[in-house]
Amino acid sequence: MKRWAGVSVEDLRARWGREDVHLFGEVDSTNDIAREMAAEGAGAETIVLSRSQTAGRGRGDNRFHSPPDGGVYLTMIFDPAGDWLGSPVTILAGLGVAIELERRFPDLRPGLKWPNDLIARGRKLGGILAETAAGPDGGDRLVIGVGVNLSTDALPKALAKRVIGVRDCCDDVEPVEVAGAIVRGLERWLRAPPDLLTEDMLARLDRLDRLKNRRVALDAGGDPTEGRAAGLAPDGALLFRPDRGALRRVTSGSVELLEGSE
Repeated sequence: MKRWAGVSVEDLRARWGREDVHLFGEVDSTNDIAREMAAEGAGAETIVLSRSQTAGRGRGDNRFHSPPDGGVYLTMIFDPAGDWLGSPVTILAGLGVAIELERRFPDLRPGLKWPNDLIARGRKLGGILAETAAGPDGGDRLVIGVGVNLSTDALPKALAKRVIGVRDCCDDVEPVEVAGAIVRGLERWLRAPPDLLTEDMLARLDRLDRLKNRRVALDAGGDPTEGRAAGLAPDGALLFRPDRGALRRVTSGSVELLEGSE
């Protein structure tokens, strides 16, 4: 495939300053394609971009609906410097992408929902999936995929109240600008991700966190527990204060806002 959203692969390579941009019409998952490329020795910051995905994935067994031209479905390969396997790469990716989306589309008012959702105006805008891949030398490589909805027109009606697209919030949205925000957002910190979030990162997260100080139901592998989200710890863990009990650090699980939470 030589064009994506009307833009040639040569133009995309020039815009983003790299030769390794690969376009597809339809794939199972851009992350799966990128993992294969990573194992075969594709260069760092290789980009995989597709018009649609037939098996786009979220966390766990969740599906990410990816209709043709309904969103930006993009994955990048990284070889981060240092010992990055314990780094909060998903949080760093989400923060970088949200910052770039806000810069380019101020009316979007994007935010983050721990652990890996992009939010706009109270609804899900997209998601992030970070995975490791084995490189040709046996070392670990980082493969990180981002899906951002452009439109909700082709999504299942059952999702209509829970999701949103960039075009639902902003006028004159060019898909290549959304893709560019994703690329620049991922580049911001993933070349050398820190072990812990810095004070500056935590301050930025504090502003973009759409859970903080709101009542939520936490499902960490058992019965959901109600309480209040209290922000993020430097290692990317969710700080959660249950209705009964002490403040907890949560490193895995899912969170849902409770109706009418403030």
